[in-house]
Order: sequence, then structure tokens, then C-alpha cells
Amino acid sequence: MKYTTYNSTTQEVIVTGRPYPTADGSRPPNLADDIHILEEVTEAKPTYDSATHKLVKDAVNYDTINNSATTSWGVVALSAEELAERTPPHVEISGIKYDVSETSQNALTRMMTLVTQSGMLDTDEVAVKDCLGASHTMTVSAFKADLINFGLFCYTQFHS
Repeated sequence: MKYTTYNSTTQEVIVTGRPYPTADGSRPPNLADDIHILEEVTEAKPTYDSATHKLVKDAVNYDTINNSATTSWGVVALSAEELAERTPPHVEISGIKYDVSETSQNALTRMMTLVTQSGMLDTDEVAVKDCLGASHTMTVSAFKADLINFGLFCYTQFHS
């Protein structure tokens, strides 16, 4: 276990991440009354959707009554700017953010070839991943329509 030495009068941390100062766990002799040896505790990190939120470390709670220095975590929604930074270049068609990278364009073309060559019916379902990795299921008919719009968008970008 690790410990924090804390001055409750000045509310200052003296040192963190150290072993307990005495082998038997007793309070060190000649230690001022306002100096506390606090066990460092880290709460479990909460689950969150990293596509829309971020994990932030909260302020450490120095509890001199229970002799603990507890680190906790919070979840905060990403700002519009942070969302834009995390979202790769894409085009949104039918509510799906299609990645417009060359790799993604090639993958969708290969998928369309597979759908066509396998003789899938327009009512059959296929799944595609958006630029954030979320899977979307749709009919072959809807996929073909999306792919035509996707192709037209990429063509326009290529020739602009």
C-alpha cells in the first residue's frame, strides 16, 4: 500500500506514493498533530462511451478522520470541438457516418461486389460500421442506395 503525508492546517500534501513510515503501522513519534499519514485509495473508473465522453480525474479527497486520500473519477461529455477532433473525415448518409478514407472506400466497394455476386436479395440484411466503429444493420436495398450516394460524394470530393 502507498500513503500520502498531509498537513491539515495548511491543507498541503507533503509527499505521496510512499510506504507507511513505520514498520509496525504505528504513528511516527514526534509527528505534529496536524500531519496525517493517509492511505491512498483509487476508486474504480466508471464505464463510459469514449465516442461521446471522457474520463477526468477528480480532486483527491483528503479524509483525516478515516485516514484516506481517495482519488475518484468523473465522466464529462466531449465538447463539439473534441468530438470533431475524434471523428475521422466522413459523410453522413441515412444517419450513418461513412468513413471517406481510401481504405474505407475500397472496403465498401468490395462489400458491394460481394453482395452483388452472391445474389443477395434486396430484403436481406447487411451490417456496416460507421467511422466510429458502431455497427448498423440495413437491407441490401438500403445499402445499395447509401453506396450510390457515398460514391457520388467521394467522386465530388475527388474532383473538387
